[in-house]
Amino acid sequence: MWLESSGTMKLKDIAAALFVGENKVRKWKSVDRWEEKLKGNVSPESKESVPIETRGNVPHRGAPKGNKNAVGNRGGAPPGNQNAKGNNGGTGGPPGNKKAVTTGEHETIWLDTLTETEQQLINQVDTDPIIQANESLYLLTIWERRMMQRIKFLMDGLTETERNVFYELKAIKEVATIHDEKTGITKKIPHSRNEMMESKIEEKGFRKLDDIVKLEEALTRIQDKKIRAIELKNRLTDDEKRIRIETMEYELQMLSGGGGKEDFEDDGFIDALKGMAAGVWSDDGEA
Repeated sequence: MWLESSGTMKLKDIAAALFVGENKVRKWKSVDRWEEKLKGNVSPESKESVPIETRGNVPHRGAPKGNKNAVGNRGGAPPGNQNAKGNNGGTGGPPGNKKAVTTGEHETIWLDTLTETEQQLINQVDTDPIIQANESLYLLTIWERRMMQRIKFLMDGLTETERNVFYELKAIKEVATIHDEKTGITKKIPHSRNEMMESKIEEKGFRKLDDIVKLEEALTRIQDKKIRAIELKNRLTDDEKRIRIETMEYELQMLSGGGGKEDFEDDGFIDALKGMAAGVWSDDGEA
């Protein structure tokens, strides 16, 4: 900047433009011999102390235009490299690891890992030909039960106690009795031995209210999903009932002469047929 102005720009103005101290600019001027450069007495190979970014325009970084040094380089290891052979990326948690489970809302549940009580619960859930809806109800019921168990466990120990026992190595004095068979003299000789002994016990209580609140919020979400699954199943059940009744009506009309509804004399049998179909469906649901 000073050279570009042919030495007319004041050092304090340069310092203000570069947000540096005026003394630093004076040092640059002295070390880099600005005045000699202005007169053309400094070789171009001389080193400079001024940061590159502050010498007028910031130079362009990276390879120059047209440079092809990186042509064909796709990055990564070269073909055939086997440095990572056999590295599976770490062992991770063992199968069935539950250390990351908090509320259990998104816990993965496998049927072959269910407890005996949970397997009995599945058998107690009402079944229906609508398999998809039933499977959702199975899983949601298991989730719901497990979360309620976690809440009960925390409620039973609402104020939990952490107990720390401290041990200390202490010297214990004892007296050993020694009998000399030759002289018939019995002596008592004192000695000591070291033993780890309990020295201090600390108990600290802490509450689990935050965990209980999180579990209750997650339980509410699970129960909402269960309600939606039940509504879906009922809607599918109603549609299937309607289709079965319409099919039976059509078959009855065909047996009565093939006429349409307007040609069929209603003697109350259709209403009875609807009741019979509803009873059949009810029997299927209890099976």
